[in-house]
Amino acid sequence: MKIRKLLAILAFCLFATGAYADIELKVAYTDKNGVEVIATEDFQAEAPLHIRLTSNPSGLDAGATIEWHIKNTVAGINITRYEENTEYELTIAGVTEITLQVVQDNEVVESASIRITISDSHLEMPNAFSPNNDGINDYFQAKKNAKSIVEFHAYIFNRHGQKLYDWTDWQNEESGWDGTYNGHPVKDGVYFVYVKARGADGIEYNIRRDVNLIRNYNTAESTNP
Repeated sequence: MKIRKLLAILAFCLFATGAYADIELKVAYTDKNGVEVIATEDFQAEAPLHIRLTSNPSGLDAGATIEWHIKNTVAGINITRYEENTEYELTIAGVTEITLQVVQDNEVVESASIRITISDSHLEMPNAFSPNNDGINDYFQAKKNAKSIVEFHAYIFNRHGQKLYDWTDWQNEESGWDGTYNGHPVKDGVYFVYVKARGADGIEYNIRRDVNLIRNYNTAESTNP
């Protein structure tokens, strides 16, 4: 009888140790300043946000499985993945909850969650710039307060309606217009920008405005109102 009880206790201990594995949910991403961040708690960010999810399991029983659940109830997102590590891109504003689970015999035996809040969008374009290679306003691009823009396409035209330049990367500091056409500087004067963009919150941007190109004027506050 004592041997049976000992075997039962041993079997229970082995099952408990295997089933209740240790997991550590980590979210890795690169912020808008190019800095690598590893988060283990709730945080706020801007879209588009590419995240790398790791579970770091230890003591996982042979019969247990890893499950990732990615949910944004407002946007109607409900995704399940089964790999130990996975990647995902957040492009919708609001709260996305990411839950990591260890499942044994169709029951959740271990769980961890993290909530990521994506900000609403904002986009403005300046009305002037000074491409004179002084390091101040050398590129015509979205204002620095732009955020959570998931689609972007900007076009520059001259007064005759000729397209001089276009670009799609609003986050790159050197992706805007440098005041040239076919590699040659254009004359100082008034040009025209048209921007078609979409925010993570679903807002559609259609920006049309004049652009003043002034090479001999380099005061950032005055050329970027």
